[in-house]
Amino acid sequence: MKSILFAVLFCLGSMPSARAELRAGAAKVDVTPPVLPVIRNGGFLEATDNKISDPLHARCLVLDDRVTRLAIVVVDSCMVPMDLCDEAKRLASDKTGIPVDRILISATHAHSAPSAMNYCLGTRADPRYRKFLPAKLAKSIIDANAALQPAKAAWGRADAAEYTASRRWSYIRGRELTDPFGGKTVRANMHPGYGNANAVGPTGPDDPWLSFLSVQTVGGQPLALLANFSMHYFSGHNGLSADFAGAFSEGLAKRLAKGESSFVGIMSQGTSGDLWWGDYSLPKAQSWTMHEYVDRLIELVTQRLAKLEHSTVVPLGFAESRIELYRRTPDAKRLNWASELLKKMNGNRPRNRPEVYAEQAVWIRDNPLETVPLQAVRIGELGITAIPCEVYGLTGLKLKTASPLPLTFNISLANGASGYIPPAEQHLLGGYTTWPARTAGLEVNAESRIVEEVTRLLEQASGEKRKQYAEPQSAYAQAVMAAKPTAYWRLGEQGGSKAVDATGNGHDGIYRGAVARHLPGVHSAEVKEDHDSRAAHFAGGRVELTVPASESFTVQFWMWNGVINNNITLNNLVAEWNRANLSLANPKKDRAPVLTLVPGRGSLKTVEPRTWHLVTVVVRPDRCELWLNGERVLDEPSEPHYRNEDETRRFVFGGAAEGEIDFHGKLDEIAYFDRALSAQEISSFLQKVKKSKK
Repeated sequence: MKSILFAVLFCLGSMPSARAELRAGAAKVDVTPPVLPVIRNGGFLEATDNKISDPLHARCLVLDDRVTRLAIVVVDSCMVPMDLCDEAKRLASDKTGIPVDRILISATHAHSAPSAMNYCLGTRADPRYRKFLPAKLAKSIIDANAALQPAKAAWGRADAAEYTASRRWSYIRGRELTDPFGGKTVRANMHPGYGNANAVGPTGPDDPWLSFLSVQTVGGQPLALLANFSMHYFSGHNGLSADFAGAFSEGLAKRLAKGESSFVGIMSQGTSGDLWWGDYSLPKAQSWTMHEYVDRLIELVTQRLAKLEHSTVVPLGFAESRIELYRRTPDAKRLNWASELLKKMNGNRPRNRPEVYAEQAVWIRDNPLETVPLQAVRIGELGITAIPCEVYGLTGLKLKTASPLPLTFNISLANGASGYIPPAEQHLLGGYTTWPARTAGLEVNAESRIVEEVTRLLEQASGEKRKQYAEPQSAYAQAVMAAKPTAYWRLGEQGGSKAVDATGNGHDGIYRGAVARHLPGVHSAEVKEDHDSRAAHFAGGRVELTVPASESFTVQFWMWNGVINNNITLNNLVAEWNRANLSLANPKKDRAPVLTLVPGRGSLKTVEPRTWHLVTVVVRPDRCELWLNGERVLDEPSEPHYRNEDETRRFVFGGAAEGEIDFHGKLDEIAYFDRALSAQEISSFLQKVKKSKK
């Protein structure tokens, strides 16, 4: 009996050390097409290439902790459909024993790679390349599995906000663009260009973290490094190219392993559905070449990597599920439109955007459901999520803040290609990421359903509970709370219809219409990162706020006006209440706007665009004051319009309540006090934030 008990205790005691025995193997396989020309995708229309600018590869990392074995493959491709991924997984599983639901295959989203998927907008799959690719993907897994050896790992991240930015901007009301169906519905679209006077500002936050997993041999030799960054692609290649992801992978190998052939550098596609390297808030494009850009990213990784300790104690976890989502199928009118266009095309490939979307409409009608494979991986204290979509930066931030693990990144276009998944409010802004197609056709609520399921998978893979997002308490926010406002809406929500009252007094507001969420808000210029406050971007929507009425009151908030076009006469209504309103008006062309309180004389103080301004309205029974950045710009007898005989006072921020006039910009940190703030108090709030342009 004692011998049996001793054996059981020995086995229990040895389990953690067995689990901690990390093994790893890495491999890369050339997937450059052997026959040219080849069909290339990445644009709206089909194209071919008969030249190779640089080789394409499938790069694989296999990890094993004696309990779980998993494989992660990243291939230089624009999109790889689910059926092709599943075929490659079956081939690899048969040879390695790695379960198919422990294999992750993703595309880098290079727009200069052979087409592996039909209906990638106007592009067909190249039939020869479609047949060629699965075995190559499987070979990368088989080779990496054969190279398994004792290993250790570390993980980290670097702030690379300088190298990615939102490419989706909103437009001034009345300056919307035309969609392929003939309607002027495009209130936001990609790539507005530099200095576009009709563009307002980004409609989403960036996902600035350059994250990575480093794997070494137990002797400390670099074995592989899997990086992840939210940047769409670089472009500008004369022929087939692996783009920046391939250049990063090869450049990293030269930097870390001095050309050692066994090392495999890997760059995966992050949450870059609305992000890329060009920052349209600058006067002109950055001057770096792709290789200069890549070298800067490699430098960030190597600097951070030098400070990390690798460990052999790296427990693994893996969870997968497949959910079904509806596509937004066309109505009879859209199908009739598509049918007429297809007849005129007479079997030819699409030559313009309307023809592309006519073809897509019929395909969506015939394929109303999409199977969406989702995964979550645990590697020590690192979490990796995998989504077969082009994921917005905001979605990446949602996953990172909810993850139970200290560091998490998302790999997009993984295990399939289900198209863009804009957060629900982004559908109201239009643009090609919302036009129904195989590459953008999932139901409006797809993003929220995917985020919820992937977060659940993270809990399953890690054995830990999710976190709840809370906006950081900046110095300004702490000062506001210390002043005991009646209500305080920080406007940093990641989604949903509720504008939460941070005081806990229950005066939650309601978002209505096109209000983009969680953009960088006001912050001190001394703060390197802009994550201590988040703001809402108004592009046709509103936030409605209701508070108890009081004889005197103060409303204070930060405002960022995105309109730089002074060649048009534009009313830019910031807020209204009780038949009173606050607006930015330029009644004459070529004049900068001034802040105007109606009724009242208004202000002669101009408001610089694309800069945060502190606005304070103080109302007493006999006087009304308007403050801009701590300076009193209006002081006059109070009009009856400012007072309220009802028990509650209703504010509408972001435009007129009836919807006829918009505000074009961002608002942040709206505070309501049931008393008149003093000049000293207003000045003290301003000192907590040094204005910054973000």
